[in-house]
Amino acid sequence: LKITSADIQKILADLPAELSEARQQVVEKALSLVGKVNYFWGGKSSAIGWDSRWGTLQKVTAAGSPSTGTYRPFGLDCSGMIDWALRNAGLPSDGNWYIGVNLTGISSGNAQPGDMALFADASHIGIVVGRNEAGNLLVCHCSSGQNNVVITEASASGFTAIGRPDIFN
Repeated sequence: LKITSADIQKILADLPAELSEARQQVVEKALSLVGKVNYFWGGKSSAIGWDSRWGTLQKVTAAGSPSTGTYRPFGLDCSGMIDWALRNAGLPSDGNWYIGVNLTGISSGNAQPGDMALFADASHIGIVVGRNEAGNLLVCHCSSGQNNVVITEASASGFTAIGRPDIFN
């Protein structure tokens, strides 16, 4: 999806009125990164607010990627984006986001903004931010394929599982 600032404002305006402040903050923090932070294998940030390292050339040191050992603009990986959004919303995060570990599996029909969307093999994760006009879940995630924080439809992007963070139960 091509997302504009107006689209992001619409997503925020369409958040359910009964949505908790914590969920709203997580969604707002995630959306604040759309189009602004590169994908970086192993990229984590404990910064509150903008991390001054983002966009600066850094060596990829985390193992397990074809980009390991190369220099790339620093950014976040998918779980790093989750951690940053949660911490910037004033919530705890230990970097472990799997169904059964900090997440309880739920149906996509029960998903609310702030829940997490995962690939079937848990190799990728994003934050549910709402639904489009067709009722499909929209997910904000740091995509290696698009090299940025993006918003996409869950099913069209490969997300098949939904987890509710235990911090919201």
